Amino acid sequence: MRFERIVEMLIKTAKGKGANSAKLISAKGIFVEDYVRLKCKYGCKEFAKRFNCPPYTPTVNETKELLKGYHRALLVEFIRLKIVEKQKNIHEIMYDLEREAFLGGLQMAFAYTAGPCKICKRCPAEFAVDPNEFSKKNCKHPSKARPSMEACGIDVFKTARKAGFKINTVKEGESFKSFGLLLLD
Repeated sequence: MRFERIVEMLIKTAKGKGANSAKLISAKGIFVEDYVRLKCKYGCKEFAKRFNCPPYTPTVNETKELLKGYHRALLVEFIRLKIVEKQKNIHEIMYDLEREAFLGGLQMAFAYTAGPCKICKRCPAEFAVDPNEFSKKNCKHPSKARPSMEACGIDVFKTARKAGFKINTVKEGESFKSFGLLLLD
């Protein structure tokens, strides 16, 4: 199947499952910064409590190296009224998009989600005595769990703005946007 046709199908699927919009972007427009993971580590109450959060995710340097092997990605926009509203759905949608891309012939497809994983109500990571990369063997959904962009150091604000999306910091009670990222090739 032609690449363009696969992307059209992915965008249609994303919108059909609840995404506001999706855009094909250059992988060179994905920005990875040290400060993003630092904010994740020192600002999120879910730090080390989910297997898609640090210390279980690729580091900033690993993410930068990984992105060198990709040319294109799909940036998927979700608009939410509350922070936890449908967060689990974003993880499911991004996993479904990755699978659809893979089955369409894009074997390098890999999805990043938004925020901490909500597939399980309580992640086994919360109970890890000495968190390390081998603790992930306790994940109940290893085939579906994907890291968040923030956990890997991806600057969502800069990446979304470069792609032409309007995104601002959110104040208490305001609706907000979340983004998923699907690396394609």
